[in-house]
Amino acid sequence: MSFSEADRDLDASQRQVVREVMIQIKALLNDSGRCRDAGIWKAILCEAPADQMPLRREIGRQLEPQLKPMAENGSFPSPVVGFLGEWFDWHSLQDVIVQEDERGLAEQNVADEEFESEPSQSVNFWPAVIGWIIGLIVLATIFGGMGGG
Repeated sequence: MSFSEADRDLDASQRQVVREVMIQIKALLNDSGRCRDAGIWKAILCEAPADQMPLRREIGRQLEPQLKPMAENGSFPSPVVGFLGEWFDWHSLQDVIVQEDERGLAEQNVADEEFESEPSQSVNFWPAVIGWIIGLIVLATIFGGMGGG
């Protein structure tokens, strides 16, 4: 079994913690809904003893080849990318967040302009109320006559 230099610095219990966190992350990545929730990432990675700096570095080193490209290509929402970039000191992910924020602002501005250009439509609910009342009267008349009157 080949250990990296950082892995050799960890004792057996710390290596076990790293293995367990890696198993949890792999399971999380297989659940497309849950892997988009930054709270779940935080619950896994910020839980003691995985939050200790030597363990964080080793977990980050092992996850980087898989997670960093996924985060950079938009597989995760901004809160998850922001958390991973901050937690593991992956500075390139901070650039991804800035680009997404700029793109999101541009899209929001376009949507706001489209909304402002459309005339507002007021909905009048009285025709629906009158229709229900007439419908109830008709039903009452039909079923009232069935009683043998």
